[in-house]
Amino acid sequence: MSDVLRWGILGAAKIVEAEMGPAMLRSPRNTVRAVASRRLDAAEKLAAALDAPVAYDSYPQVLADPEVDAVYVAVPNALHVDWAIAALEAGKHVLCEKPMAMSADDVRRMNTAASRADRVLMEAFMWRFHPRVEKVLAMLADGALGELRLVRATYTFDLAAAGDVRSGSVDEDLRLNPDLGGGVISDLGAYCVSGLRTYAGGRAVSVRSWCSSAPGRAVETTVSGQVTFDNGVTGQFYAALDVPGGGQVEILGTGGRIRMSNAFRIRAAQAPFDIERQLPDGTWTSESTPFVDQYEAEIDHFAAVVLDGVPQRITPTDALDNALTLDAIRRACDEGEVTVSQR
Repeated sequence: MSDVLRWGILGAAKIVEAEMGPAMLRSPRNTVRAVASRRLDAAEKLAAALDAPVAYDSYPQVLADPEVDAVYVAVPNALHVDWAIAALEAGKHVLCEKPMAMSADDVRRMNTAASRADRVLMEAFMWRFHPRVEKVLAMLADGALGELRLVRATYTFDLAAAGDVRSGSVDEDLRLNPDLGGGVISDLGAYCVSGLRTYAGGRAVSVRSWCSSAPGRAVETTVSGQVTFDNGVTGQFYAALDVPGGGQVEILGTGGRIRMSNAFRIRAAQAPFDIERQLPDGTWTSESTPFVDQYEAEIDHFAAVVLDGVPQRITPTDALDNALTLDAIRRACDEGEVTVSQR
């Protein structure tokens, strides 16, 4: 393998066009070899924008391309498991958009396929790669908040008012299509769960949750709930597809609290990216962190894992624990409080 990771992209989703593709184009350790879409014109347009030499009208063509080292899976949620496993079995490393799959059982299948193929599989939670996250985790490890008690995560987005609905009609958006893995739990809820788990530092053991659907919607558009972790930390979350606001995280301990706005997806125009901290005497301090392109940091990390053997920041076990918690949230919406299944 060369010193540059050669990518094949499955799907011409907006995230590829607006975020991940341009990040690959900017990165000196990554390059786009091929783009595939079920519509050849879409693949050709995106390939041209990303300086990719090849456009395909089917996903298997990418998997058969000997000059593709790694595959970025950006197809609808419900299709992640089949195409990720197919890519792994074809000998490709895989970066799979979140959620890794629609169930923990499917994540287990994906992890098994990666192990058998001796290939890297990583869930694409780009938010984990902003330096603010590592700074806050270091603060928590150093006891800056004393004994950690509570983590709150909210992520809301008004889909109907958004300008990024690819089809032009919110009614046709993939995030509202149950057959393609739509619904707020798998979308914004997956970020909330990832945030709770990352900052709480424990394993989720029980969940209570409540779901509701906006009129005329076939998927849940609002979810809220509470997670109990094995280290005694409580997690609370709220996600909605019909409320503006973005992502917020609050972390409380016996020695104060930390607050962060734009906690998951950031834009350069939103700078500075503050870590607001309340001290035991009630006063507040604020520390800013610089803008870093999360997507570029994510793919640079992935390249380092594949090319240099750097340990994965988001491990297969991490992806499985996220899926197990999401499974429990789905069950709890119908059953009340439930226990999170074991690995």
